[in-house]
Amino acid sequence: MNKFVIIPNLNKDINLETTKQIINWLEKNKCEIYLPLHIAILIDKKEYIYPEKKMYNDADCAIVLGGDGTILNTARSLAEYDLPILGVNLGNLGFLAEVEKKDAVSTLKRIIAGEYYIQKRMMLDVKRIIDDKEEKIGVALNDIVIARTSISRMMKYSIFVNDGHINNYSADGIIVSTPTGSTAYNLSAGGPILDPRNNMMVITPICPHTLMARSIVLSQDDVVTISLQENRKSWNEDMMITIDGQESINIHQNDKIIISKSYKNAKLITCNKNGFYTILKRKLGVF
Repeated sequence: MNKFVIIPNLNKDINLETTKQIINWLEKNKCEIYLPLHIAILIDKKEYIYPEKKMYNDADCAIVLGGDGTILNTARSLAEYDLPILGVNLGNLGFLAEVEKKDAVSTLKRIIAGEYYIQKRMMLDVKRIIDDKEEKIGVALNDIVIARTSISRMMKYSIFVNDGHINNYSADGIIVSTPTGSTAYNLSAGGPILDPRNNMMVITPICPHTLMARSIVLSQDDVVTISLQENRKSWNEDMMITIDGQESINIHQNDKIIISKSYKNAKLITCNKNGFYTILKRKLGVF
């Protein structure tokens, strides 16, 4: 790899100091550099401005500087380009942006030398059926959450897998997570940790009003349908779907929510084949 798009989070990379350091290093090592328009203007590197499609189609890798939220947002945006992402952690936990700021240059040396792995991460498509018409809502790398928008109050959810009814929940919400998202909201809600290299999904109720509710792990080929018909019509302005904790859309009682594996994948670059378990130990103290 020697062609890099650099995508920094302006709120994390103060004065774009880390971005400038990486650009300087890439320039010295004769690498091709692509910058989003607003970043190139801010640091006076207009020679690295290209049309967006050319930039993402021609690059070998996107270097994303920020936290996990920055990675999630970028992964959804770049999924159609099939472009691998190297996350440099300028945030807090950093499950996705596993390269720390101090290790950015040494990691780039290894990547240019071909000493890296690309992990394909499963994504989820979410759509809804309104009056027998199907409408795509979006794609998620972490999770899809269905819940109330205002005060915490239970809703009723009927869960179907491949058209077979599996359970009804009264709960504050329902999470449908990928393995990548299993260490996010799913984990906080008591769901299982899944190795992100797997292709599967997990359904986890949030604060269910029962002693027996457990998460359900499904295969990548399963299709989850969630019905909200048991809820009050007066709640129609108070129910929503949230994608990766970043995008949301209002939904109604008569909507059916369909969640399935996306044909798109996120590609994350790592130099440590078993890095996920190292991160679990370091970040969460799981083992």
